Amino acid sequence: MQEMLVELYSHRVIRQRFNYDNFLDTLLENRVPYTKKMIPKQTILIKEQETDAFVYFIESGIISLERDEQVISFLGNKQIAGLSNTFIIEESLYTFRALERCSVYAFARDAVVELLLSMQEGWIYLYMNHMNHDGFLIEQCVMMREPSEIRLKGCLTELLGKYAVSDGRKKILAKCFTKKVVSNYANVSTKTMTQTWKNWSDEGYIDGAANQFIFYSLDFLKE
Repeated sequence: MQEMLVELYSHRVIRQRFNYDNFLDTLLENRVPYTKKMIPKQTILIKEQETDAFVYFIESGIISLERDEQVISFLGNKQIAGLSNTFIIEESLYTFRALERCSVYAFARDAVVELLLSMQEGWIYLYMNHMNHDGFLIEQCVMMREPSEIRLKGCLTELLGKYAVSDGRKKILAKCFTKKVVSNYANVSTKTMTQTWKNWSDEGYIDGAANQFIFYSLDFLKE
């Protein structure tokens, strides 16, 4: 029996059965009311410490999570905004801001929680959402102990892994990841970012004349 339970609720099975697509399909199949929205750039979807009325399933675009004006994390395609706190507490832990134009499914939070609590395995969707977020925060806490340039390299490596597009040999981050946004996220000063940007440009690693992060090489991020 124990082996059956381990297999039933192994991380592999859970990730396959309780992922974003299945979560969204479950809500749609159960006719949970929703609105399909296009969110303009810089729109605040949810404010920290205010009632968290909606859950947003992100179809496209990038959303930042902020706390006390500090960028904590980002959410992109096939991720969920609005379930970062426990389902008992309605106040949002973060401010969710659209960094670029986003396409989302907006569900009433109460209706989502009510459906999940009525399902035998509904709690697993909440568990997966919290596990992914908590694991990320632990990694961030460790990285923030490093010197500023290493923090900056670590943050860029993470963002490139999630949000970069390729153009030949170049790797490009979306324009919404400005120097201001990235320096805030890495918790480095604008002065440090400006100087580091210049150094990387002089060394030929990035396009210093561009208004976004365009990388000619990623090898220096591993040094």
